[in-house]
Amino acid sequence: MNPEREGIDDAQGVLYRLVDKESGKVLIAAEDLLNYFMEEDREPPETVTFVRAHHVGRARRKTEEAELQVVDRQGRTIGAYYLGRVCAEFRHELVPSVEDRPDLDYSFLGYICEYPWAGEIWRRWAESRPVEHGEWARHPSDRHESWLHVVQTAWFDSGRNATRYETDGTAVVDSTGITTRAGFYCALGEAVNGPGGYFGSNRDAIIDCLRTMRRDGAAPFRLVWQNIAASREALGSDFTESVLALFERAGVKTELSPG
Repeated sequence: MNPEREGIDDAQGVLYRLVDKESGKVLIAAEDLLNYFMEEDREPPETVTFVRAHHVGRARRKTEEAELQVVDRQGRTIGAYYLGRVCAEFRHELVPSVEDRPDLDYSFLGYICEYPWAGEIWRRWAESRPVEHGEWARHPSDRHESWLHVVQTAWFDSGRNATRYETDGTAVVDSTGITTRAGFYCALGEAVNGPGGYFGSNRDAIIDCLRTMRRDGAAPFRLVWQNIAASREALGSDFTESVLALFERAGVKTELSPG
């Protein structure tokens, strides 16, 4: 039996698991989470609340090596966060039956996720990975950074590397919907690696992806940047030209469409 799932008979609706990394035991599994995905400048909370618990491990109250896992509807881990030391703020013998789906608190060291909309986006990804281009662009611009964070976390937690996996010879970046730099990286990732794909979350990360491609012998591709004028206006000419220069220095042919 997979230790991640041990003791959890009802995974339907579970979105989060708190796991002791050393033993693999699940400390709690719940449908939602409060006080973890927060604004960067907010004071870290002392507790995180697991909402509507489906499972409460009774073997231990605390661990020094806790991991918060995000799981999909099949119970598979699609993202993870290291929390470190956590401690239950309740006595297990006083917890009502999990059939009542209680809300339960854990104290922790304060390693919050500074992407406030990530929880909502993880809920969407738990249903299924994105299959359409441009889904990120249907979210308000203040959520683009959270979408990019989920993309990056899910990408690496699935065992993928910072490289190109698609075999099509052309990657098309559509400037439609790009109003933020985070949105650009979302568009670039799906242009290179398909919907939900990753190809850097900043310029240094793009360089890492291009270097990994060259090292691993990935197939070369051509970058088509549609409506480049809109990107220059939204992102700034200096930023846009600096990104183009990264690809050109790496030997990637670029084709620019002005409108």
